[in-house]
Amino acid sequence: MEQQIHITLQFDLAIGKVNLNEIVYRLEQLKNPLMLEILKTILTGYDDFIAARLSPQSGFMTPSKMRKGIGRHVRKGDPNNRFCHGRCIRKRGYRRHPRLVSTVFGKLHLPLRVAECRVCGARHCPLLDALHITPYSRKESNFEHEVIEAVIDTNYRRLVEGRSIDISLGGIHNLVVGSDVDRMEQTASLPTSNCG
Repeated sequence: MEQQIHITLQFDLAIGKVNLNEIVYRLEQLKNPLMLEILKTILTGYDDFIAARLSPQSGFMTPSKMRKGIGRHVRKGDPNNRFCHGRCIRKRGYRRHPRLVSTVFGKLHLPLRVAECRVCGARHCPLLDALHITPYSRKESNFEHEVIEAVIDTNYRRLVEGRSIDISLGGIHNLVVGSDVDRMEQTASLPTSNCG
């Protein structure tokens, strides 16, 4: 799936009154919001691509090989939470509230398409399964990695004040406690013995 993103950047420079440092500083400020918009555009295009593959187009069904790996969902009403074999959907619009996901660029407001399975009737979001996002996940793993790497070098408060990471002190604590950093440090500090 190859797509193109076209970006239009409008700027106004006061002739003779702007230096290079100001331009670079302003572009640095634009970097993260621009990356969020690009990410949102990519994910929206991917969602449209998945929905087109899973929904019949004027009576013609996409071959099963082209639907492989997308559209997986739990069968409606199944007590054992088994997956449904149906990979054909009806589009049912978008969720009322977009999913808020923390990324290394900032908070992404991701609109989620709702699909209804034609076999079992379950409603699900095909994009979440395609991106391997768990139902209650609120952050991507690069974000967790960046926070944990930064905590190794400094304390929590300096991390929040010194970097542009949008997270609370409690959120940082939960990330670090839930990671393997503590175990890695403990195994590194254990004394080794020579038996020989």
